[in-house]
Amino acid sequence: MMKKTQLYRLMFLAMLPAFVLSSCKFEDEDYFEESAALRIEHNAQDLKNKLVAAPNGWVMQYFCGTDIAQFEGFNLFARFEDSNKVTLAGNHRFLRDGNAGKYTEASSVYEMLMEDGLVLAFNVWNDVLTPFVDPVSYGDAPGVIKKDGEGMHGDHNFVVMSKSDDEVILRGERHSAEVRLVKCDRSWADYIAATEALKNTIGGTSINDYYVVNADEDTLYFQGLRNGRFLYTDDLNKAKSVKVDSLACVFTPEGFRIEKTDSMGKYKFHEFKLADDKTCLKNEDGTVKVMARWDAYIVNHANIWKMDAAQFSAEQASLFTQIDAELKKHNASWSLESIGIGKSSGSNPVVGLVLTFYTNTAQTKTNTAGLAMTMTRPAYGQITITATAEDKIDKNMESIKKKATNIEQLCRDFAALLNGTYQITPDDYFLPTGGQFNPIDGGTAFKLN
Repeated sequence: MMKKTQLYRLMFLAMLPAFVLSSCKFEDEDYFEESAALRIEHNAQDLKNKLVAAPNGWVMQYFCGTDIAQFEGFNLFARFEDSNKVTLAGNHRFLRDGNAGKYTEASSVYEMLMEDGLVLAFNVWNDVLTPFVDPVSYGDAPGVIKKDGEGMHGDHNFVVMSKSDDEVILRGERHSAEVRLVKCDRSWADYIAATEALKNTIGGTSINDYYVVNADEDTLYFQGLRNGRFLYTDDLNKAKSVKVDSLACVFTPEGFRIEKTDSMGKYKFHEFKLADDKTCLKNEDGTVKVMARWDAYIVNHANIWKMDAAQFSAEQASLFTQIDAELKKHNASWSLESIGIGKSSGSNPVVGLVLTFYTNTAQTKTNTAGLAMTMTRPAYGQITITATAEDKIDKNMESIKKKATNIEQLCRDFAALLNGTYQITPDDYFLPTGGQFNPIDGGTAFKLN
């Protein structure tokens, strides 16, 4: 019995140094490690220091937290002071008191709330931010409350998700929209001007549909991008669409950024920037591209694109002269101004070859006559033109040929020279006003203006 007791004692004494060392180690960790509350406090001070230190303040890329995007994203601006004063600015369409769309600044206070995590809070009314939070309906008469009492589902308190010297990622505490603070690299007026210039560069009233193409050459579409709230779909007609998502974005001086990361196949995207050659916008790693559907615009537009006579072949130039002579047979004061491609004007218009001609010697009044041609797009940036004997003519052409009996055949001869497939190089990949058409199979090179 004694021997067993002594053995246990010796074993305990042998283990004692290790036990003591282990205890000291835990005591050291407890001593040096901050409590959760202290960590949040230090984190709050660090964030405040970063916010205050930005010489040009911050761009707040603000979104409302609805499951389906009901609103575009908004660029707000913020300048923080150590005294907890914040100046917010913006020119969004929900500013009140007659300021909608006008640049407006408003000052209030901000707080660093130390809850379960760090929260950046704007709890005092601010004319720039609070309209997104106010439960008053944005679309009804003043004072009308939405049924759910949530207004635009905006947030004014934001959980801090991450921070660096140049970027702070926030999440709306109530509605969970992702809001990003990015350090502004210029004056707010310059940022607004540069953003508007970029928006005008990639979007217009004529073209507002875009191809979205990934590295595997899968193709979907953005529709309505210029509006800042757009569709991400596999079918622009949506009759047989499988995918129709509503996305919101904010525009930047370089491109645009959607609220949350999305994907196309195995490739993810969050922000797109205009490529150096300005042919498309690319996502962060270049695996997804956004390209304006300018090729569809050239085929489907209602305007007339005039052919550059300087590029006419000898045969085209000869036909141009003969058509002009035929017009004069109908009326001596008429003269051919140009031949183009587009939609003729007047009654019974056709899409195809269009004559534009002056109808008086002063050359102040013009009219058109058209011969229909079929135009299809075999691939992105290509067009196939087909003119046949069955193609229709518009009523102006029908009227003119009663006296100028050879004009229809001359136009058909001219159109036949264009039969073929072309590679198109537009003068602008987002807002084309013309382009060069180089034949791939048949046809004759020509340029539209």
